[in-house]
Amino acid sequence: MLRFIVTVILFVAATPGFAKPPIEAYGKLPSYRSVALSPGGTRVAVLGHRDDTEYAMVFDYDEQRITDAVSTGGVKTRSVYFLSDEYAILRASETTKIFGFRGEFEYSAAFSWNLETDKISQLMRSGVDLFPAQTGLGKIVGRLAGENTVFIPAYVGLASSDPDYHLLRVDLKRGHARVHAKGTRHTVDWLVDDNGDVIAREDFDDRTNTYSIWSYKGGSRKKIFEEKVEIPRRSLLGVTPDKTALLVSTDIADTDRNAIVEMSFDGSFSKPLFAREDADVERLLQNINRVVYGVEYSGMIPSYEFLGRPDFDPVALVQPLFPSAAISIDDISDDFQRMVLYVAGGEQSPAFHVFDYGRRSLDRVARAYADVPDGEVGEVFTIEFKARDGETIPSILTLPPGADMTQQRPTIIMPHGGPEAYDAIGFDWMAQYFANRGYAVMQPNFRGSDGFGAAYEQAGHGQWGRGVMQHDVTDAVDALVRGGIADPERICIIGASYGGYSALAGGAFTPELYKCVAAFAPVSDLPRMLIDERRDHGGDSWAVSYWSKRIGDLRKERPFLKSISPSEHADAFQAPVLLIHGNDDTVVPFRQSLLMERALKNAGKDVTLLKLEGGDHWLSTSDTRLETLRALDRFVTENIGVSDN
Repeated sequence: MLRFIVTVILFVAATPGFAKPPIEAYGKLPSYRSVALSPGGTRVAVLGHRDDTEYAMVFDYDEQRITDAVSTGGVKTRSVYFLSDEYAILRASETTKIFGFRGEFEYSAAFSWNLETDKISQLMRSGVDLFPAQTGLGKIVGRLAGENTVFIPAYVGLASSDPDYHLLRVDLKRGHARVHAKGTRHTVDWLVDDNGDVIAREDFDDRTNTYSIWSYKGGSRKKIFEEKVEIPRRSLLGVTPDKTALLVSTDIADTDRNAIVEMSFDGSFSKPLFAREDADVERLLQNINRVVYGVEYSGMIPSYEFLGRPDFDPVALVQPLFPSAAISIDDISDDFQRMVLYVAGGEQSPAFHVFDYGRRSLDRVARAYADVPDGEVGEVFTIEFKARDGETIPSILTLPPGADMTQQRPTIIMPHGGPEAYDAIGFDWMAQYFANRGYAVMQPNFRGSDGFGAAYEQAGHGQWGRGVMQHDVTDAVDALVRGGIADPERICIIGASYGGYSALAGGAFTPELYKCVAAFAPVSDLPRMLIDERRDHGGDSWAVSYWSKRIGDLRKERPFLKSISPSEHADAFQAPVLLIHGNDDTVVPFRQSLLMERALKNAGKDVTLLKLEGGDHWLSTSDTRLETLRALDRFVTENIGVSDN
């Protein structure tokens, strides 16, 4: 069982700025993160890190005083948010093993925090036989109005069973759970309103490739939509404010973008409710019962649209104060008058602000990186370059504070993970650290990235390693050299997860470009990755189909998959290689780095493998994150730069 300890923690102001912030200023977890606003807009909750202490804190915004604080050390606290002005929820996880189950998994839990009594209770700690090995546990999908009751989906059943995904009714005070509505082993999601009435259920049967949505309107269950599809292309997201229609995500073919459409309770679709020709729907804005009131759209800086409020644009009001930054809405009060804004990517150190829409007031309440002063933030630019086939590749370039654009400098190429993700304007802690030390950092959004339309993302399918995904990364190097930004004799490639694979692919397939190669939690052997996916999820799983479509079919294309696996091309490496991998990684097995290390050693190459004890795939603790950054700093300095650390 995960545990929190109630303590008294004093609010600690940010330390004075350093001429050059120490590595700890970037390598430790952010000073403040996951900032939330109470529904009434009077309280602010935040996860914090200070002096090696992890904590959650609540303060009264109007009275400007701390009202509650709790130590969260010992577990990985992921987020904090409000259920009401009286209750906050803490989500946390830990990597664990369970007897009878293969490998490790990330066990998660939700804790109710009564802000009136300061009592913390783990939810679902009694009442039902939870299936012991499940991830994502503790996701609240609704609350009963006026009651201390929430609704949480979970797999229920003994370890020896094939569990069903039920909707549980959970008491906030005692953590006791009971079954509210029964699902099946194919159920993936639930919608429930604030009266406790189930609205809808979403299923996907891997064996028959059947996706379906069930309506519970009027108290009776009825299947209102079904389609045969190998990989689900829709998702049940929420409900309209008047509860007359469901909201479902889907792709809109004629716009090359995704959209949110209304689905009536007879299963028919309307025209898109949220859709743009130049952006994808990135994130929903919705309340605890998943009533949708707006969306965030993708882009190098985010933009927003609110349902039934065409003139409501708080970000546009604040943007002139931060002309070169990205402004994100992190939370908003029920009356839309107060909101938490995260501002990052401009000249100022990234920070959380409370914006009072009615009074047009803006208060900075927490600096995310308290030891990185405003004057030491690297400049972040959006740039585009032409790939070898003429495609335009949108990218992010971070330069040292006050850098001369005409000066060649040592450069780090940093492809993102995913690969269906993208880099945008913001504060990337690793990019900012190296920029502060004098490096240029390039983050190319290669084909296969999302956020730029379906065609751009699909252009990366089957293009790992020797295809356009890696060509785009290679062409980013060429663009920086031709532009006079990168010193061609001092270029290193660093990446994590898929980015780690891309870094290794760079070392294997374009070895002449890089003076050093560093990969965190990388995939190095693609056949082994697909074998593990099939073993862990089953041959019928949509996850296996997903990766087969994006990389290649293991049964039909094994020679091709080997040809784009860096571990099969160790002889080609010229640069020294640093591998970093957590032994608790539940996404990419530690074995992937062991295979790469063995291949490079057998080929007589310069390779170092750093094993992070207790490290997961997300560098969730300050210790593992700082250890990683220190190792990267030493490695990069030895090969392409100079550091005074």
